[in-house]
Amino acid sequence: MGDFGANKLRIRQAAFALAERRPWHEITMAAIAEQSGLSIAAMMRDVPSKAAILRDFSRDIDGAMLLVFEKYPAEGEAHDRLFDVIIKRVEIMQPYRPVIGSVMKRRIGDPGEAAVMLQSVAVTVGWIAAAAKVEEEPAWQSLGKLGLGRAYVKALAAWIGDDDPGLSRTMAALDRALRDWAAFSDRAGTVIAVIGGLAKAAGAAGRQFFGRGKTS
Repeated sequence: MGDFGANKLRIRQAAFALAERRPWHEITMAAIAEQSGLSIAAMMRDVPSKAAILRDFSRDIDGAMLLVFEKYPAEGEAHDRLFDVIIKRVEIMQPYRPVIGSVMKRRIGDPGEAAVMLQSVAVTVGWIAAAAKVEEEPAWQSLGKLGLGRAYVKALAAWIGDDDPGLSRTMAALDRALRDWAAFSDRAGTVIAVIGGLAKAAGAAGRQFFGRGKTS
């Protein structure tokens, strides 16, 4: 078990060292194996793909983020709690910014890898929502992971090019994205409520009409 964990870390470090020098999509599994000093067969037993390397890394970051908010729960309105949680996650990832930038430089061409990474983002967004305690919020119920995921990715995109140690550009982009998400979810919630009301009214009218038809 120790070798398994050690090899996974070794592979991650090798992949990230390569990602600091070139775009992620150009890095091959063979190059990662060579960089790590492992054979491709040995590497395969620990990680099935490049996407799996990123997925495992993301879970470790999720865990570190959750530990922070277990000790110091996020406070304030939903917007403030989400803002604090996402910024803390970004701060935890700060040493890996060149790697994340390498991953985000270009869309993934492999559909299988894209699916794994999208699922990984969805899982992260779920843990962000849990840490911020927003699952009961109307915005979450209206748009859920889709809307919050969009806000999170916008924050990441700003962070990649943010050269301010205080992350001012990242914070501004995240604040704007969260407000847009909340505003859109409010509109979506109104539309859903109206449609739901119309559907109920139509159903009641239909039952009344067919009920009369049966008795006439």
